[in-house]
Amino acid sequence: MTDHGHEGFEIPPGKLDGWGADTELLGQLIGAAYDECPSCQEALLTLLAENAPTTAQLVELACIAVRETLGGIPVDLVDAADPDNPVPIGFRRLALSVVEHTEPAALAAQCAGLPAAERHAAARTATALFVGEMRAAGHGFDDVRRQQI
Repeated sequence: MTDHGHEGFEIPPGKLDGWGADTELLGQLIGAAYDECPSCQEALLTLLAENAPTTAQLVELACIAVRETLGGIPVDLVDAADPDNPVPIGFRRLALSVVEHTEPAALAAQCAGLPAAERHAAARTATALFVGEMRAAGHGFDDVRRQQI
């Protein structure tokens, strides 16, 4: 991660900022993922998964991106009852809370209650969805602007 750099993304304040979400780290992760750099992305995912509010904010951003692109959230992304669903359970639980408009404190607490491995899997899924939706939309999200970090 130190031998090269990536442009990051400016992440606007979200509802989890007051609970310790790190938008700079989130922007760096999105930049590395957008640039398709697996080594940087993995290192940043590990750091991000240690911060529950940041992980929750990433899931929230992914849900917003999917909703903007598809006009809604596919049931597979929020069905926490299906044991055969390939979407990580931590992501599905957090996404369901986002869709149900759970209060920020409750969402942050729910994410903090997930084991680190589930937060990591949720963050990986959210990153893939968010970056994929950015590409599908032609980088057209008004609330996320490319910037140098």
